Amino acid sequence: MKAVTRSLIESIAAMDVSEFAQQTEDKVSALVSMAVQDMSKSLPFISVEKCILQPANETFNGAMTPESEFIYFLGLDSPQLEINCIQYNDSWKKFKERLRFAWTNSKKKKRKKKKNAVAEAPFIYQEGKYNLSSLTDDLQVACVRHLMQTSIVYNQEKRLRIIGRDDFGAKTQIFIYPCLMQGDNFKFLISRKKGFFTINFTNRVKLIQEKAGKVGDNFAAMLKILNTLFRSVSSESPNQIFLESLLYNTPDELFEGDDIYDVFLKIVNYLNLTDTSEFCCILNPEMKISEDITTKYARTSFAKFLGSLDAIDVDKSYQNLK
Repeated sequence: MKAVTRSLIESIAAMDVSEFAQQTEDKVSALVSMAVQDMSKSLPFISVEKCILQPANETFNGAMTPESEFIYFLGLDSPQLEINCIQYNDSWKKFKERLRFAWTNSKKKKRKKKKNAVAEAPFIYQEGKYNLSSLTDDLQVACVRHLMQTSIVYNQEKRLRIIGRDDFGAKTQIFIYPCLMQGDNFKFLISRKKGFFTINFTNRVKLIQEKAGKVGDNFAAMLKILNTLFRSVSSESPNQIFLESLLYNTPDELFEGDDIYDVFLKIVNYLNLTDTSEFCCILNPEMKISEDITTKYARTSFAKFLGSLDAIDVDKSYQNLK
């Protein structure tokens, strides 16, 4: 990567896309509201009043950059939908259903049917079987109705990816993950056998506000810098919860000072010289980032990223910590 110079760090820290980010978030919120409203007309267990569009990445921590993606969880409070998602756990029951279907179909082939007879569908999509996958399919269709023809909505299994130059702006990417919601918990179906993976942002909100209150604007500035540099050397987006956890556990005194380049050097070298596996996760403070499922797989890619910052004189800048 290009040299990590003072001017580069200062320019990244000074970037302000908050106005564009707010406009985009307002547009996404309106789009999802209209789409869910359309769906609720034929799905009585879904309503706009019982869903939340939760920002999940930089839209959450206030460190947006021009390269940031807009990632959201669409949480739906629907007991019926949850029941539908966990039905048919019994593998023997599913085997019997498949066997019954095959036997029924084999008998149908032997029947003589009139040309004008209405053919029976091989599988009737019943309300009781409507799940998150079905909802994602319908959400894709509903979103397309409210976007310009130049916009594209991809259905990527458990999420929607929206690219709309005229609707949202060039290079803007939006990701929406439909999930269930219960109280403050966002629940993602792993499989019908294993059940749900739950994420709760309560601690994340509290601890980010707590840290930012102590160290000021340099917290968000460091997130912007790390996000931008990480993207310049990697094809993947940085794990925001992992980065937030690193900075939350970094001593407050290292954020002190008006010289953001000096702050950057102090913090990066501290992270280079510290066993961060013992840091607590900002989602679950009682767990280490090396243990929590949301962060433990991000350590390797971040270590590679730190190793790529070869323009920094570690020995010299480390003196600033003493």
